[in-house]
Amino acid sequence: MLKDWLSEARPRTLLLGGSNCAAGCALGFYYGAFNLYTLTMAVLIVLTGVFLQILSNFANDYGDAFRGADRDTRLGPIRAVMEGGITLNDLRRGMAIVVLLATLTGGLSVSMAFYGNLDAIAVFLFLGVVSIVAALLYTMGVAYGYRGLGDVAVFLFFGLLAVMGPQLMLTSAAGGGVELYPDAVALGVSVGTSSVMVLHVANMRDIAEDRLSGKHTIASRLGARLSSIYHAVLFAVTVLASFAACFMSHKGWEIAILAVALMPLMASMLRVVKNASDARLIGAELKFTVMGCALHNIGWMVVLIIDFWYYFT
Repeated sequence: MLKDWLSEARPRTLLLGGSNCAAGCALGFYYGAFNLYTLTMAVLIVLTGVFLQILSNFANDYGDAFRGADRDTRLGPIRAVMEGGITLNDLRRGMAIVVLLATLTGGLSVSMAFYGNLDAIAVFLFLGVVSIVAALLYTMGVAYGYRGLGDVAVFLFFGLLAVMGPQLMLTSAAGGGVELYPDAVALGVSVGTSSVMVLHVANMRDIAEDRLSGKHTIASRLGARLSSIYHAVLFAVTVLASFAACFMSHKGWEIAILAVALMPLMASMLRVVKNASDARLIGAELKFTVMGCALHNIGWMVVLIIDFWYYFT
């Protein structure tokens, strides 16, 4: 049973949700303060990001199973709900538990960040509720993922909000007020587009299956060749926004660190473009895209650590 639930949680994807929030937390430490209080907040924020990623994965599998979108010809991993190891009722209960956990960790971190600032608490709690609802409705209810809007949701919630939110929260907790810094916005764009790359690779793998199931993702609409071009454009935006964030607020030479950190993601992107018409090869590329995104996030943490040491020691 534990193995079945681990399969449903998709451990590899949790690296993405966690590292995206960790990059935002690193910015919050940089502009705020690093102490036990803010470190505790950061742990809660990263856990919230991980729980939201798990919720998205559960809801995605639930919606696909309920609609019969998963077929015997599926090229992606076979989930426990497809094999009967976990029933749809079990998955609903699992989603309820994850929602409670995300609400607990998210609510605590928001309260710690904006104690006494009721307006900010209300705004961030609202954003948290919207994030949970968006995760649930990806393939359930209105199923906006079936209408090609999944890319927009990933960009907003796993990019902009995942980076800008922690920066605002940790800066506020350190006494710096509710202030958003330009590099947080640019990095949010970069992390958002790289996260969309992960979703897009999965959708490119499933083009044939999604067309049969009536799932109109961006990839199924564009087809293999145009999807590969879209994927390359996403990578270009990732690079440009990341470099712009570094150039605006940090040392210019530190772009070299980010360039090295982006090389694995670039290599993965090139393989996706080259093998766009081979769904099996595209499917094998998904884990490398996730790892490439995480390494870019780690590269940013290294830049911020170097900057902090340079300016404040």
